[in-house]
Amino acid sequence: MSLGIAVYAQRIVNACGEVDYVVPETQTLSEAKQTAITQARLKAIADEFGTTVSQTNTTAMHTKDGKTNSSFNSYSENEVRGIWISDTKEPEVIVNYRNDMMVIHAEVCGKVREQKQSTVELQVTPLNKGVESTLFKNNDRFSLSFKSAASGYVAVFIRDDDNEIVNVMMPYDNGDGNAREVKSNKEYLFLCTKDPEYPYDEETILTTSKSVENNTLIVVFSQKKFHISLSNKGEFVPEVENAKFQKWLHGLRVYDTTAQVEEIVLTIKK
Repeated sequence: MSLGIAVYAQRIVNACGEVDYVVPETQTLSEAKQTAITQARLKAIADEFGTTVSQTNTTAMHTKDGKTNSSFNSYSENEVRGIWISDTKEPEVIVNYRNDMMVIHAEVCGKVREQKQSTVELQVTPLNKGVESTLFKNNDRFSLSFKSAASGYVAVFIRDDDNEIVNVMMPYDNGDGNAREVKSNKEYLFLCTKDPEYPYDEETILTTSKSVENNTLIVVFSQKKFHISLSNKGEFVPEVENAKFQKWLHGLRVYDTTAQVEEIVLTIKK
């Protein structure tokens, strides 16, 4: 891995967290498990470094029948003061039922680092035939809408959650291993013929030979240039074992404080 960045001493610690997540009817089981794991990681970070409360106040003026009225709204949000770098053990997930509701208990342990700067707002949207969705049927057309509040670099991967294999979706024809450069506040469509850099004649499709298959879409963004993971032979290849990929991702997040990761579970039915 080659990173053109400065390295600073950073406090990285081990942390653990656990949550009980009540699953809404609108979520698939795979999505709910990922949500529970994410919430457990956020709790571990919050317990270690605390949270920051941000508040936004808005005043709106309304005129009706010659009378002017005002309304005041206040919105507050807690943000954890750190990031999850990598797991130190496999997350534990247990599915229970309470009062006819599904509840997922998740426990995680991993390495976390205090976040000294705010993250960049990312809009990452999977599309099925051009429509936002995480549910697909065999041979459905897939593309990805992406927008970032800051300029930087992005790479897209997909992990087969059964075989633990990570495939590189972008950069395309990834012989040089360079992440894709993107400009701030510009909407991109990746992995389809509408993308001027897409080198293929046919659209990207998702396939499965199983009744139901779950894949995890992994989008890595950084404000600094980075290269994707290498194979054991020192080549940039279309696929890599998940363990090796996670080791690369861990290294990227340790040395690049601007690196961000978005994970979205995609469900494919035959």
